[in-house]
Amino acid sequence: DDHPVMRELLRQVLERYADVSIVAEAGYGEDAVSQATRFQPDVALVDVNLPTMSGIEATRLIKLGSPSTTIIGLTAGEPDEADMAILSAGAFAIISKADLTHRLHPAILAAVKSFKTAI
Repeated sequence: DDHPVMRELLRQVLERYADVSIVAEAGYGEDAVSQATRFQPDVALVDVNLPTMSGIEATRLIKLGSPSTTIIGLTAGEPDEADMAILSAGAFAIISKADLTHRLHPAILAAVKSFKTAI
């Protein structure tokens, strides 16, 4: 996410769960692609609307550089048709930032489970 406050909120939400480790964070799509390629995380959270490179394009590039990373797209409001393009780019799911506290952890667990059963 390009907003430091949002990244901090995401960190606080995720740090509540012992089964989640944060390995990197990024404020721009290019940084997200670089971090995902470097760390090869199980899951990456990607904001649909990022400056300089959209989250949709970042998702495509993350999947190229880190094919085993499952991506969950994040959007400010309810996902609209434009936001849903992140799914076509390779994201597993998209959720509204308003739903983070109750939907993010289950989405991460489902993403990891989905990848492991696909292997």
